[in-house]
Amino acid sequence: MKALLILAHGSRRKASNDEVAQLVDKVRRLADAEYKEITHAFLELSEPDIQTAIASLAEKGTNDISVLPYFLNSGNHVTQDIPELIEQAKSNFPDCNFHIASPIGLHQEMPALILQCAKQPNL
Repeated sequence: MKALLILAHGSRRKASNDEVAQLVDKVRRLADAEYKEITHAFLELSEPDIQTAIASLAEKGTNDISVLPYFLNSGNHVTQDIPELIEQAKSNFPDCNFHIASPIGLHQEMPALILQCAKQPNL
């Protein structure tokens, strides 16, 4: 069973973390049957953390988890912290396959999205 784990940084500001949960709900509505589960986790400052989210997915029978870093750049969190956390998860859940996607900021459509967003009114 495949799952998508959207991994955000986390914030002390609850509304910011709520935005991530709302995004995940929207992704669920758009997703096809490729993913049985779609959820989120935070690296720090909020819950669930990545290990808790992975454990929850594993308990539901997930054996293939795609981790999408909801980050713009390939900084230390993306290049070091996330891979280290996934290595820990691999040892805790050896029957589960993990895939780390590129951070969303590196997606080929990001320049067009930036131009589109620039034309939108302020939040």
